[in-house]
Amino acid sequence: MLAVTAAGLLAFPLLAIVAIVGDLVRGRLRLPTLRVYLFALQYLINDSVEIVLAPILWIAAGFGRRLTSAGSIARHERLQWWSLEMLQRRADRLLGLRIEIDEESEVALAAVSGGTPQDSVIVLSRHVSLFDASLPSLVLQQDGRHVRGVVMAEMLADPGFDLIYGRLGSVFIPRDDGPSAIAQVRQMTSGAPHGTAFVIFPEGRLFSESVRDRGLARLVEKDPDRGARLAPLRNLLAPRPGGVLALLDALPEADVVVFDHSGLEEFAGVADLLDAVPVREPVRIYARRIARASIPTEPAALIGWLDDTWLDLDRLISARGERASGH
Repeated sequence: MLAVTAAGLLAFPLLAIVAIVGDLVRGRLRLPTLRVYLFALQYLINDSVEIVLAPILWIAAGFGRRLTSAGSIARHERLQWWSLEMLQRRADRLLGLRIEIDEESEVALAAVSGGTPQDSVIVLSRHVSLFDASLPSLVLQQDGRHVRGVVMAEMLADPGFDLIYGRLGSVFIPRDDGPSAIAQVRQMTSGAPHGTAFVIFPEGRLFSESVRDRGLARLVEKDPDRGARLAPLRNLLAPRPGGVLALLDALPEADVVVFDHSGLEEFAGVADLLDAVPVREPVRIYARRIARASIPTEPAALIGWLDDTWLDLDRLISARGERASGH
């Protein structure tokens, strides 16, 4: 990662000229390729800063013996927040990806009420783009929350992400090892500071229509009743209950926040941005809080509740799309 960052910086004059010429030849007068390249370069710089500072923070934590202390957590969170905020500013200025949160959603996400920290919450987030993987952390840390997330093990390939998020209590779970993943999710709740937000993406992977259809077909074979119940899904994948149920069991007092957003559906990856940058519409955040007292406790009933919650969210997304299209 350090070598790639150095190469990107050294080659900047040449690559910037190539990007500009390529955009102009294609009639892209707002230079989307250059903008995406600059954003990617900022990501590399942030990652390299995290890599360089990680051993310093490890030494400051008593050569790793006090990594879970309040002081060490605070130092790592400041570094994480710097990185997230820097990328958000670059996404706004270079890509046009600005964030808007309505007042009702801000209340649902709030970390304090009347000046008193609230209890921990479980955050269920949809996942449609590489760009929304850190969106809950950005929004929640901005509001003063500690954040721990359930992250797919593939993200261990990013060393900065691995070092900082791992030290802050997030877990990197294997995609196809259910028992190990559930054990790690339970472990994530141990020793967490008061008021922590535990973020999980129940779909388990990025949404696409083909992945949705294959997943529903497999679910029909495995559990016909549940497959039939979730068949109306259009904008979401069928939720995987294992991790969600593990969090609910480990945090019996925690409310649930359903975290949704619009504006990233068309941008699953960086390549999808090239025809749209700078993006004109903001990324809008929607959040709904569900009181724990209204959530069932029996496992079978919990799965039904999760499915109904996901179906309700799917209908809301469809309704937003219809309003945006004027239908």
